[in-house]
This record gives sequence, structure tokens and C-alpha cells, in this order.
Amino acid sequence: MLRLDKRSLLLALVLVISVVAVGVGIAVRGGPSQASASRAPELQDGRQFGLIKSVDETSPGTIVFDPADQLTGEEADRAAAAHGDEVPVANDSYKVNDDPTVHTLALSPDVEIRLINWDQCCDTVTADPEGFKASFRGSDNYWGFWVTLEDGVVVKIEEQYHP
Repeated sequence: MLRLDKRSLLLALVLVISVVAVGVGIAVRGGPSQASASRAPELQDGRQFGLIKSVDETSPGTIVFDPADQLTGEEADRAAAAHGDEVPVANDSYKVNDDPTVHTLALSPDVEIRLINWDQCCDTVTADPEGFKASFRGSDNYWGFWVTLEDGVVVKIEEQYHP
């Protein structure tokens, strides 16, 4: 017959309680995938660079935004070298997007949209929100945008010039 001293019995009891507590925590949260998944951090208010993956054409409208880094100078060269790309970078500009996290952001009804006027390079012009939304149908070939958030809502979108 197996004899356990008090210390061994106490350790076994702690182990059993721990396993039960973890199991209950997973069950309450809806399974192991949700128990271990973490929610993407919200974007801070202010001006941020990234890619607009899609635009919802319904009112009030949203964009799916993928934050990235737009680098220049030595910082761009260091990042390019770290990614195995050509150094020095072409046009002193390098985009880094190592994090696949995207955010769905609401557009203000009064959102200001500034796009590059490619016919008279390279000033920006105010764009019609509906035309801007329509320009995203089936396209993801953009150099990037600067998005300004106020209270978590997009109030300004500016196209990034890239030669």
C-alpha cells in the first residue's frame, strides 16, 4: 500500500486544485483558443502611417488599417539590411510592416481625404469620400497613408508620396 506523508499529500492536493482551476478558466472563457488569445491593442489618437487594406462603402464607413513604419535615412538603411534588402534604400524610403495586426476604424462623417495629384505631381488634393471608397474596389497596391485619429475615429487620411 502507498503511504504519503503530509507534505506529499499537500503538494498533490495543490496540483489537483491548480489543474481544476485552469480547466474551469478555459471553460468559462469559451475554450483554449480564446483563453490564450490576446486582443490587439487599440491605436492611439494622433497621426499614424500604414496601409489601408479595404474601405467599407456603407455609411458611416470604416477602413481596415494595417499600421506600418515609414522610414528614411540611416534608420531606413538599417531596417532594410535587417530584412535582407538592398542598402542604401531606393529614394531614401523604406516601409516596414512586420506585424500582421489590422484594425477596423470608423470614419468620421466629415473625414478629410488628401490624395496625391499625379497629374500635377506632387501636390495633394481633397478627395471626395465616395470616390476614395470606390477606388479601393479590388485594389491593394498603395504606398501607404497617414491616418489621423481623434477619439478613436479617423478624421483625416493623407496619401504618402513615393517616387
